[in-house]
Amino acid sequence: MPLNVSREEVFTSYKHEVKKLRRLGREWRVKDSDIDEIIHHSFQLFEDQHKTKSVEYSSDRISTKSIRFFYSFQHIVRITVVMFLILTAACLFITYHKPTYNVVVRNVQELIYPIMKCLRRVTLPVVKAMPSVTVWYDEMCLLENPHFQATDMNCWACEEVRSVLDLSKMHNPRDFQPHTGFPYIVKGAGAAVTYGTLQKMYESNRHLINRDAYRISSTVHEWKSVADLMEYSLERNPTTNQDAHIEWRVNRLEPARLLRKLFPRPSFIPNTVNMERFILVDEPKAPQYKLVCFEIGEAVLITHFVLIFYKKM
Repeated sequence: MPLNVSREEVFTSYKHEVKKLRRLGREWRVKDSDIDEIIHHSFQLFEDQHKTKSVEYSSDRISTKSIRFFYSFQHIVRITVVMFLILTAACLFITYHKPTYNVVVRNVQELIYPIMKCLRRVTLPVVKAMPSVTVWYDEMCLLENPHFQATDMNCWACEEVRSVLDLSKMHNPRDFQPHTGFPYIVKGAGAAVTYGTLQKMYESNRHLINRDAYRISSTVHEWKSVADLMEYSLERNPTTNQDAHIEWRVNRLEPARLLRKLFPRPSFIPNTVNMERFILVDEPKAPQYKLVCFEIGEAVLITHFVLIFYKKM
């Protein structure tokens, strides 16, 4: 039957063929019920044939897709392996061929800043989508190497020290140090800061601190953030053994400005020195611990009820 016929014409032709079939059945003395069964059976056979063809077509289509996917994946793997081998060979050649190494280093150094700037712009959508990743910006190491051991600091600076100098009355105590590693104390260099002062600062800037400087490390495992510490109110509710030790690192710009109001830079520390700030909170029976590891030997420790530790960057 042509495909461009209308639905009415199809029904008219169907009725006409059914009438012819029934007329032929009467001539052959076939009952109407048998004729109806024959018509129904013919439609059932047609439907079964159509389903079989559909299943065969679907299975052929699926198998074709699987084959295409396999060959595409195999092609991608080959390209990846070839690129890896080429890059490895290029790196080895650049590393061990001195003239090539000098040329690459001389030309690449000028591209480091533009590449990093471009990379920063590319990652801005990621930072906007997941602003919490910015908390890792100030980390010196994201994944520590358990097999790496740093060289212990030389003890020559303090091994001959018999007493700590009190240079409180000196205008610039640094000028009276025997050497840069010699320890000394300066009394009254900063205003008194208590735990309550620290708590008020947190309450006034809760949103900022919870966003940019919320992480702490503590001997109390339940305290994971500054909010946990402040909600506990350690000043009024000491721990059972009164041996808690809390370390709070503050390096982000805006929280550091808040701390600068409580712990101003000592007058004898030049402005050219960048500071890394650690607030150490100890209960009376807190156990001994090592101060925060710092790379450069010069440090300033300001002691109140809380401790703040500066590191020269």
